[in-house]
Amino acid sequence: MKYKILSLFLLVLCVLCTMSTSATAKGISLEAYEDSLKILAKTVMEDTIAEVRIETAKLFKETLEDALKKPGSFAYPFDSLKTISIQQPPDNKFRIFTWQLCKDSDTFEYFGFIQMNDSKKPKVYALTDKSEKIRNPNQEVLTTRKWYGVLYYNIRPFTKRKKNKYYLVFGFNAHSYTERVKVLDVLYFQNGRPKFGAPVLITQEEGRPQETAKRFIMKYAASSAATLNYNEELDMVVYDHLIMFGSPHQQEGITMMPDGSYHGFKYKKGKWYGIEKVFTQTQENAPVVRPTLGRGRKTNPILGPD
Repeated sequence: MKYKILSLFLLVLCVLCTMSTSATAKGISLEAYEDSLKILAKTVMEDTIAEVRIETAKLFKETLEDALKKPGSFAYPFDSLKTISIQQPPDNKFRIFTWQLCKDSDTFEYFGFIQMNDSKKPKVYALTDKSEKIRNPNQEVLTTRKWYGVLYYNIRPFTKRKKNKYYLVFGFNAHSYTERVKVLDVLYFQNGRPKFGAPVLITQEEGRPQETAKRFIMKYAASSAATLNYNEELDMVVYDHLIMFGSPHQQEGITMMPDGSYHGFKYKKGKWYGIEKVFTQTQENAPVVRPTLGRGRKTNPILGPD
């Protein structure tokens, strides 16, 4: 307990010193915010005491929110923050910041902000991870206050009903010690506010009726690698077909693993239709586009395979 209190005190002191020495007549600069956020992010990722990581994550969130609300902050790249994902669509309407907190080896929590493009006073929406409380994740429409928490690694815009702009957003959730999750969600704005989930994903498995989902969830063994991403060459979403498999790791038991074949979603008139077999022959790897955590950023090792 004494170590925890001392660590947090020293951390807060270090952050305050960084900000105060960089303050100007106009207030704290974005560069100073970024320097402080780097210190906090390192602690969130690397400190060996869970309580310190959790408390630091709260301070990181508060500090980033203050920074994103500053005039002119939308144009600031924050590109030295290597442990968070910053995704921005081609139309530059907004950008999404997401990051992960490891509470213990079997518990993860996700945080995020959606920052709207406004040079004078950017609107910022906090994302609250409620993934463990969402009973029917494939069918629920979610809000920023009830969000399926993930680390986003790609955004793909598309049009639904003529001028309505929607975005496919691809995310990763570490979920548990034995299982990982990848999510294909749909982001849109209703009366200016972000919403997640829209009935645009159409699937039809052999011998079963056609189904419409608001998002697509892939759960697979932590010991395996699974793909879910947009493929520019094929102009479609490509993902691994998963089958039940007896894991060599006793704690996993029967789990889901890729079998070497690939399914997909193809866009047509505002909806994404499931494709049973993307390739005529199975391959070791699908030709996927590597996710980039923001422009000019290297792939984050937190994500694992795309």
